[in-house]
Amino acid sequence: GAKVIYGLSRYKLFEKIAMDYEKVVIGLISVFSGWVLAQFTSILKDFMRARKVKKCLQQELEELKSELERTLLIYSRMLQIYGLKGIDNGSASPISNHIFKNYYKEAVLDLNKQQRISYQLIHTLVEAANNGMDELREVTGRLQERNILEGTSSISEQDGDLWGKKVICEFNNVAAAIWHIRYHLAYPKNPDLSPLTKSHEEYLKYLGSVEKHVAEIVDKAKNISREKFDEFYNPESFANELL
Repeated sequence: GAKVIYGLSRYKLFEKIAMDYEKVVIGLISVFSGWVLAQFTSILKDFMRARKVKKCLQQELEELKSELERTLLIYSRMLQIYGLKGIDNGSASPISNHIFKNYYKEAVLDLNKQQRISYQLIHTLVEAANNGMDELREVTGRLQERNILEGTSSISEQDGDLWGKKVICEFNNVAAAIWHIRYHLAYPKNPDLSPLTKSHEEYLKYLGSVEKHVAEIVDKAKNISREKFDEFYNPESFANELL
């Protein structure tokens, strides 16, 4: 009888150990499954976030293109004034690239090499355009101040030429930024602009056409009387000719 009882006790002990082991295994599996699920959810969340940011970055390019085109119209008006040997007292408004500045880092690892180069180049040009606006505003402000304090006779032809050349410089910078944005939007998956490629050749030709267009705006303005200037000005003509 004692042997039977001992055998049953040992059986119950083994059964309890097995049940406890099963609970431990189930617990470990649950913990591991939870960890795997959490990692997958995090990866999926990051993927969806990066995808959304990529979409927003591209949409921002469309917005920047519109803003830069408006800026180009403002500079076109200034070029006409320069052709008439005048100085405009207006200025262009800074261009915002909030999404790139604040969220680009969240999508950068999901972009290929050509996309990264293109985005960084475009936004470098946008920043250069904004800096150019500030510089032109400073030049204009100094001339305005002198005009107020000393009169129109204090503004020399050299002053006007300095102002006009600054406008031309900024016109070229903005036009270059527009080309790069248009190119990226046309080839979003591979905006390659490597040297000696067809696209690079097209870009160089475009820059040449911009210089020619600037000269035409200034030359044509010389034939406009100042009385007819406001009546003649048609901003849409600039966009249609260049863009």
